[in-house]
Amino acid sequence: MGSTSKRQLPLSSSSSSSSRAASGQGNAAVRSKTPASRRSVTPNSRVHSNEDDSADSGRVRVAVRLRPRNADDLLSDADFADCVELQPEMRRLKLRKNNWSSESYRFDEVFMESASQRHVYEVVAKPVVESVLNGYNGTVMAYGQTGTGKTYTLGRLGNDDASERGIMVRALEDIIANTSPTSDSVEISYLQVLQCEPVDNIQYVLDLSLAVGSCCFSTILVRSILQFHPAEIVHSDIEWLQDLLAPEKINIPITEDPRTGKYRCLVLQLLKFEILTIFYKQLQIGEANRHAANTKLNTESSRSHAILMVYVRRSVHKKVEDEISSQEKVNRSDVPGGSRIPIVRKSKLLIVDLAGSERVDKSGSEGQLLEEAKFINLSLTSLGKCINALAENSPHIPIRDSKLTRLLRDSFGGSARTSLIITIGPSARHHAETTSTIMFGQRAMKIVNMVKLKEEFDYESLCRKLEKQVDQLTEEIERQQKKNLVTRSEFLEKENTRLELEMKDFLNELNHQKDLNVLMRDEVASLEMSLKHSKIKLAITMSVLPCHIVITLSII
Repeated sequence: MGSTSKRQLPLSSSSSSSSRAASGQGNAAVRSKTPASRRSVTPNSRVHSNEDDSADSGRVRVAVRLRPRNADDLLSDADFADCVELQPEMRRLKLRKNNWSSESYRFDEVFMESASQRHVYEVVAKPVVESVLNGYNGTVMAYGQTGTGKTYTLGRLGNDDASERGIMVRALEDIIANTSPTSDSVEISYLQVLQCEPVDNIQYVLDLSLAVGSCCFSTILVRSILQFHPAEIVHSDIEWLQDLLAPEKINIPITEDPRTGKYRCLVLQLLKFEILTIFYKQLQIGEANRHAANTKLNTESSRSHAILMVYVRRSVHKKVEDEISSQEKVNRSDVPGGSRIPIVRKSKLLIVDLAGSERVDKSGSEGQLLEEAKFINLSLTSLGKCINALAENSPHIPIRDSKLTRLLRDSFGGSARTSLIITIGPSARHHAETTSTIMFGQRAMKIVNMVKLKEEFDYESLCRKLEKQVDQLTEEIERQQKKNLVTRSEFLEKENTRLELEMKDFLNELNHQKDLNVLMRDEVASLEMSLKHSKIKLAITMSVLPCHIVITLSII
């Protein structure tokens, strides 16, 4: 991979790195034979058509931007007039074939050479960004000949001059400014589609089958082809997907969801961020990992298609919830405890910087650069086929001809709001390339997407909310139990103290009674002794009495 230094302004001779945007490609495939059931959504999601907008709200919007003359143009075409004449007030462009013949084309917007980056963003990309913030998928693409200002329009970082910032930076600035870090989330991924070294197609299928875990039957079938049909083994250029934020991840496979028919990349790194400085840093890393080379038309010509994917997840606020039907409100509130099921809107923004188309005799590409030029033109041809098929309402959209068209399936003929900006140069030397770019834009204007809004019940958020409530209630119960335990303990302590006092009094009373008993026992013993003495005296008295009686009688 060739490292890419900062691309220069389109005014310079090395200008505008190759752009890449019009990726509008075959996303159109959405119109292919995918049955309507594939468009259905899961029970916890809802899809709405954008019925409130005008009839052509889903049409692909196409703008044209003219690059100023650079040093090469001034040197080579000094004696010739520009082949392009712009009429911004009429949104028209005139393309001169010669001094007496010209053709006029109408676009949604026409930008002069002096158009500012801010103006281009506000007209081309800002409506798409606003739709993404409202829950719709969106795509912004740039298409044109190499060296006409595509990368300058989309990917200019503007480190030294903020006014030169491109659509990527300005779009992320608006998205971050209009989302809340507490309830919303923004994630990005950045990848490039590039040419790889020639490989054995069959072996590639084997490797890919192992990578995605396909069934053994497919592997056995391929091996049988290798064994019995060696003549079928061919070599061709294979498209690779590389993660620009994690360049070690290369040849990333693309899988198709059998339920929805949508494509997605496996093991693609998603970066969640809340501040722009992180995004700037990551975008610089991605740009440094892009494949670029020096050609006669552009000193830093991009040799790959770059796609920035921005995933936005937003919670629906109250004023939006008020628009929901009463029946849906009843359904949403049918949760234990009366909690409402929150709603989230998930959308995706694609900013596509396509590698510029080029003619080998003009770019002077040789060797590896020549092979890369073939790959670029081939992938752009695949995109053009999808655009043509959609513009002509063809029953078959060749979406599977390229990984690029599969990644952009939703952008043309799908459910995304798409803006395409085509970039051209003024030089008559490139009349054929300029004509091809203009006709690409004219065909793209005929495509109408079915812009749709997808809302999902946020059961995860509701679960987290209920778990938090359970934790709060658990803590409250524990606190009450602890409080009750303390109160009970205090009561028992008081009761114990009271019982101890009563017990002490009782013991004192017992001791007192014991003392009384001792006294009574001593007194009883004393009385018994007195009684005994009395009895003895009485006995003695009784024994002496008869003698006294006898004596008395005798005396008498």
